[in-house]
Amino acid sequence: MKHLRFATLLVFLVLLQPLSALGAGLFSDVSDSYAFKAEIESLARSGILKGNPDGKFYPDRSVNRAEFLKMLYVATNRKPKAIYAGCFSDVESGSWYEGYVCDAASKEHGFVKGYSDDFFRPASPVTRTEALKMVFMLFNLLSPNISQDDQSLIKFVDVSTSAWYSRYISAAYINGLLPLVNQSGSRFSPDLPLTRGEAAAYIFNAQKALEKQQSAQQEAFQSSAVASSASSSSSSVRTDIIKTLSIPFVDSDTFIEKRPAVYLFTLTKQSDIGLQVSTAGYYHSDVTCRLYLLKDDGFTSEYYLGFQENSMCTIKATLRPGKYQLQLQPSVGNTLYSVSAKAVFGDGNDGFSTAVELRPGLVRTSILESGDIVDWYSFKIPSEKVATVEITAGETLACVIYTPQDVDQFGFKGPECNVPYIFKPSANDDAYMVGVGRKSGDQIHRVPYTVQFH
Repeated sequence: MKHLRFATLLVFLVLLQPLSALGAGLFSDVSDSYAFKAEIESLARSGILKGNPDGKFYPDRSVNRAEFLKMLYVATNRKPKAIYAGCFSDVESGSWYEGYVCDAASKEHGFVKGYSDDFFRPASPVTRTEALKMVFMLFNLLSPNISQDDQSLIKFVDVSTSAWYSRYISAAYINGLLPLVNQSGSRFSPDLPLTRGEAAAYIFNAQKALEKQQSAQQEAFQSSAVASSASSSSSSVRTDIIKTLSIPFVDSDTFIEKRPAVYLFTLTKQSDIGLQVSTAGYYHSDVTCRLYLLKDDGFTSEYYLGFQENSMCTIKATLRPGKYQLQLQPSVGNTLYSVSAKAVFGDGNDGFSTAVELRPGLVRTSILESGDIVDWYSFKIPSEKVATVEITAGETLACVIYTPQDVDQFGFKGPECNVPYIFKPSANDDAYMVGVGRKSGDQIHRVPYTVQFH
């Protein structure tokens, strides 16, 4: 807990010096071109965020759970009650953050919860999605169910609709908290630590969202009872498709509007599995399919994206034991579909657990054979370095790089194939995973390619 005490000392030191002493630009390390300069300086002027005695803000440093909670208390003009204490076994008695954590976790508020081991982990970096939930709870922002129209807002391939945080990401888009200006790409990376700059953007956007919400509530005061009744009626008829089956299985149904259909299954041993979904009907509908390995905390770093061909989507992967979710999404509402899952024969590198190691500078030549959809590779690095995962082929291939869970990445944009990137080592010695697969065409033709990490 020493580093938390030291952080508190820095905060108090900054409070003792006038804001003008921080420099003309407030913070020397927040340039005019920095994505969240306006948000940082706005919150600094209002006293919600503080810098360090050296005149810097350190916008790219991660924020721990206790620090972010205090930021939210200050931003919402809340004061923790002194009567709450000793709430978690790892919350130090008499520490600067004890009041914030215990007040937030009290039955009166219930803003935050601890982990199953009775720890709160105040010094652990707050993740992007943990921070979103805290924002919604502390600011008392509405987080409604996802409607058919709102469903199209969430297109991140690494966000499962059944994960606890999916509603907060959806609500963040609905309320204008997201997207952030530095957010791009198809992945949200929900379990990555929030940076101080991103924390400023979250809070700044939440303030604006709260103003709009309060204004809307005032305007709708006379009709609130009618609106509440309509909303309740709408929520009560929602019937998403969620089925739990055992492999092998074959099933058919009709999508509810454009909402996803979810299939859950469990594997007790490592298996090569083939999954296929197809749509039928008068109106043509494309369909996407994604397969997630589910974890108890809702986060997943292992997921598989389906190959789309006409009105079909196919996944072929070597899966380790665990609980899985197959998520299907149509492009046209109320479409008939069929889905099947069965054991197949793999080629030896069809999944995370069977990925082939990439060694720096070594060129690997391989072929996507007929029926082969994605080949998997892995690599580790001993120290931070700028490197490129390079793919060469006679046609454009799909390529995705998965970052280890404990590795921070700058902003919301992760590594991409054929683009230099600052790769950082994993403290847990976990590997980066690379999926190289078909992007278009059919599953029949052979595709030679080379892959290297250099």
